[in-house]
Amino acid sequence: MKLFKILSHPYTLIICFSLILISGEQWGGFYAFYLLLALPYGGVHSLLALAGFFSLLVSLHWVKNHLVLQQVLNVVGLFFLISSLYYFFDNDKSHYNLGTFQEPVSLASIIITICVSICFLIGTFVTPARNKVIML
Repeated sequence: MKLFKILSHPYTLIICFSLILISGEQWGGFYAFYLLLALPYGGVHSLLALAGFFSLLVSLHWVKNHLVLQQVLNVVGLFFLISSLYYFFDNDKSHYNLGTFQEPVSLASIIITICVSICFLIGTFVTPARNKVIML
């Protein structure tokens, strides 16, 4: 249960998402680096990731007494993070970052992030104290 609490925590999701390895033709790096590079010119993927981070942090720190609002913010934040990755790879018309899906370490970082996202989504709707599912 402690491992699940760690895997379903918003900070774990944010860290895993930021540390996804992106492999380009010449060089690669962490996804957080690509997000920071796109922020000055307002890249869609960067703004979506920023909105997702903000939504998760608001849900964790400022909305503690409203369970339904916290669940909605968690789902919206996860949706923004997934949309960010989708737009990042979809807008790459020259297929510069295609190596991400061909190299095992980069692919493993994406798979780990998907597993943490699933744990986070489950942890959003199952309360550990009562061990029952809460539906919206």
